[in-house]
Amino acid sequence: MDRDQALLELALSDEPTPVLVAHARRLSDGQDAPFGLKVEDVLTRTLTRRAAYEDARRSEQRLVEAQRISQVGSYDFEIATNTNLWSDQLFRIYGREPQSFMASYEVFLGMLHPDDVEHVTSVHQRSLATLEPYEMEERVVWPDGQVRTLASWGEIVVGEDGNPARMVGICWDITERKQMEAQLVHEALHDRLTGLPNRVLFVDRLAQSVTSQNRNLGAPAVLFLDVDRFKVVNDSLGHDAGDEILVELAGRLAELMRPGDTVGRFGGDEFVVLCQGIQHPAEAMHVAERLIEGVSGPVSVTGADVVLSVSVGIAISSSQDDAPADLLRDADAAMYRAKRDGRARCVLFADTMRDEALARLETEVELRRAMTDGQLRLHYQPVVDLGSRQVVGFEALLRWEHPTRGLVLPGEIIDIAEETGLIVPIGEWVLHEACEQLARWHQVQPELTMAVNLSGVQLGRIELVRRVAAVVDATGIDPPLLSLEITESVLMGDAEEALGMLLDLKALGVRISIDDFGTGYSSLSYLKRFPVDVLKIDRSFVDGLGTDADDLAIVQAILALAGALGIDTIAEGIETEAQRDVLQSLGCRHAQGFLLGRPAAAADTRLGAIVPGPR
Repeated sequence: MDRDQALLELALSDEPTPVLVAHARRLSDGQDAPFGLKVEDVLTRTLTRRAAYEDARRSEQRLVEAQRISQVGSYDFEIATNTNLWSDQLFRIYGREPQSFMASYEVFLGMLHPDDVEHVTSVHQRSLATLEPYEMEERVVWPDGQVRTLASWGEIVVGEDGNPARMVGICWDITERKQMEAQLVHEALHDRLTGLPNRVLFVDRLAQSVTSQNRNLGAPAVLFLDVDRFKVVNDSLGHDAGDEILVELAGRLAELMRPGDTVGRFGGDEFVVLCQGIQHPAEAMHVAERLIEGVSGPVSVTGADVVLSVSVGIAISSSQDDAPADLLRDADAAMYRAKRDGRARCVLFADTMRDEALARLETEVELRRAMTDGQLRLHYQPVVDLGSRQVVGFEALLRWEHPTRGLVLPGEIIDIAEETGLIVPIGEWVLHEACEQLARWHQVQPELTMAVNLSGVQLGRIELVRRVAAVVDATGIDPPLLSLEITESVLMGDAEEALGMLLDLKALGVRISIDDFGTGYSSLSYLKRFPVDVLKIDRSFVDGLGTDADDLAIVQAILALAGALGIDTIAEGIETEAQRDVLQSLGCRHAQGFLLGRPAAAADTRLGAIVPGPR
């Protein structure tokens, strides 16, 4: 090899620049370089070429590194040769080793999720036809089967002939972002506690079902479910236990669903079911009865078994014009009727229920106003000693002095008050007002007693004992002179829970009275365990005294039972002298009734009044 050629090859070599300069000077040995160039010229040009090359290589490395860091890959598809040049990062995005093969368009399509191939090719074809840029999302399947979601943007490069020559673009992985978006959408449409569809999603599905209903295929029906006595359980066992119960109930409902039906949670203890293709109301009733039966049964929480039951209201769509809100409202109204009829049952909506629901809503609003406007009153019915014919106590009875309806009795408002929770503040007001009145009366008759009725809702609240203790302390009354009355059905609704609450109340020194005794389903073994001081014989048994042998036998049995257990008795509903005389002959000590004294305001009540004896 001669000197000139050696210099040329050296200039074109990949030798590092300092080595190249040293070699070039040694080869030239002070002579001119080939083609009449001096060695310095050769070196200058060589260094310029090498610097540009090294800059380009560094730029390419920086681009590769930038794509890796930003996780954005690039591609350059040459249409004529069907060659697809991918960056290293694009290989990684597709789950492959960088530059491990030469990609073609068919290879690219083969990596896509089968369901996305048609969409991707149509986007590319449209862009080739219009020469407009494109952007889209597609899914790619990695060799290990993992599916990733990608976003891509590209444009068409036109050749000198004006036709598409290349398709170039970038691509990046958006799988995590899509998963987060899906999670956010799921959370927005599902109840966080139970995972069931929430109100938004349920109403949307109901709307679709209503508008697409077909007379031949049946109509959609809404079942509105409410857990019976859930507030009592929630207040007594705590919200965590209540949440456990709701989760268990949601699971039971989901297992009972027919294919195509939807169960959702509206909040609190309210669940809704969308039943598709209901051909006849009896079919919806059958579904509801199956749900009631399927969810019933005990749930173990905090070491105690809680028995679940639900009341169900049913509304069936009759037209594609039905509004979902109206169907839900009607099903809700029917559910409240089911609760009033005894709970753990289903009721089909009737038009009359809508008027009742509106009236109940109006009553609720007015009752709230009555509390703040001072419209509530207490009337007091005397309790009489049948032997001495003297008033020995009173029962405090709630009255609502309505501005237009006059005096409203408890039967018209207690259910609404219990359903809305208003019974709690109303009950506290009754207790405090009655005890204050008793304290005033004690200045005249120190041994006078006062009976105050407790709702099942109040009995289930853990703060009841503290509230009773506070009222007794504030009014200064002697605790044994205060009697708290609970109906037999409320007492037996959850016997173990009631037992614990009554024991706590009894520890305060107050007396416990069972109202309407004999009308429920008491177990005598439970009655023996309860700290009961008084049994009130229900008026339904008193009515027949003197004429009905069965009523006489029942009253005799109750009196014998109470005597054996050391429990006092009060007979209710005495309206005739014959009833009074029979009770006295049977050994009943105390009684109430219109014959002995009607309920009256405190100002109209006489203390120590002697009731006239037999003529």
